Amino acid sequence: MKIPDWKKSYKDVLFERDQSRVATTIVSAQLVMRGRLRELHRDGHDIEERKAVDAALCNIEALHRCLNSTEKRIGLAA
Repeated sequence: MKIPDWKKSYKDVLFERDQSRVATTIVSAQLVMRGRLRELHRDGHDIEERKAVDAALCNIEALHRCLNSTEKRIGLAA
């Protein structure tokens, strides 16, 4: 069974080890997830998948904000 693109993108964000690639990986995942949400809203089906994609998107957006906040604090301390 093929893993949906949005799930793969989500996992890519969660398991990215290269600090220099995290932001790019997050942005790519956001694009994939937003695209999938548009498809699901347009087709009007699979509410459970919509909820799952939305939750995953919220999670990576929170991670992105957290990382940006940490980078700013580190930058101010340096």
